[in-house]
Amino acid sequence: MLLALFISGVTITLQPAAQVKGTEVRLDAIATVEGDDAAEVARVRALGLGYAPAPGYSRLIATGRVSSDVARMFPGLTVTLKGADACRVAPAIERVSGEALEAAAKAEVLRWLDGRDVELTRLAAIADVEVPAGDKPFEVRAVLGESALKGGPINVPVRVMVDGNLYRTIWTNWQLAIWEVASVPKCPILAGETITLDMLEKKRVLSAIAGPETALAAGLVVGSTARRDLAPGTPVREMDVVRPVLVRRGDSLFLEVRRGGVQARVAGIAEQDARAGERIDVTLLDSKRKLSATVVSRELARIDFDGNG
Repeated sequence: MLLALFISGVTITLQPAAQVKGTEVRLDAIATVEGDDAAEVARVRALGLGYAPAPGYSRLIATGRVSSDVARMFPGLTVTLKGADACRVAPAIERVSGEALEAAAKAEVLRWLDGRDVELTRLAAIADVEVPAGDKPFEVRAVLGESALKGGPINVPVRVMVDGNLYRTIWTNWQLAIWEVASVPKCPILAGETITLDMLEKKRVLSAIAGPETALAAGLVVGSTARRDLAPGTPVREMDVVRPVLVRRGDSLFLEVRRGGVQARVAGIAEQDARAGERIDVTLLDSKRKLSATVVSRELARIDFDGNG
């Protein structure tokens, strides 16, 4: 049966089958559009007929659907239908390789950890994914959330974009190991012992990004007392030691200010008790100005405007 459609001299002939790109079916993808008025022809060709089928599926668009959509969008126009009774619509397909998804996930983890020493092991195979072909090549984007990454199993979402729109999110599964060089005991340290520098050595160890599991720097470990027995080669954490209070409220100390290659020291008074590495307020003796600084020793606190303290 032939079915014809005339709109101000425009004729549309419906095809029996068509393959479409993108996520929406336009009339010009399933029909031939001709007419005397070029502007009218362009508008009719661009008429949207709803969703495009997903890979592995098809959709049947009957002439009744075309007729009703045209009448709704172009009221008052004469309609004559021509062509097939219906069009079987199938999607054009592109294949996103598992390798591309894996590469995007890895790149995002490495970007987030910004040059840290890491090992990333895939826990499960990443299969190829079929997506509708778009007018532009598909994109893959992995985007991690704002929470800190920690060692252990992690999930990295990879978004597949078709014509700039999210089509599907693929979850990839990994084992993440984060390493750092830390000062560790080179011999057993017993609970109650005071830790000295000669008890420590440098070693590459598994790391945590932040929190009580983070390995302490040697400067924060030396002079502290072991809270429990510490085994050789294991990182020393905040929970493992009792660190002495170096500065008490009212103590006199020097405040060192660094910017680039320039540094200066001024006398001040500590406003809080603090251990090495903790921040306190220091009131300057000459100006009575109060500044926040990091405790370095019993006699020194530091402000580093280059971001190191």
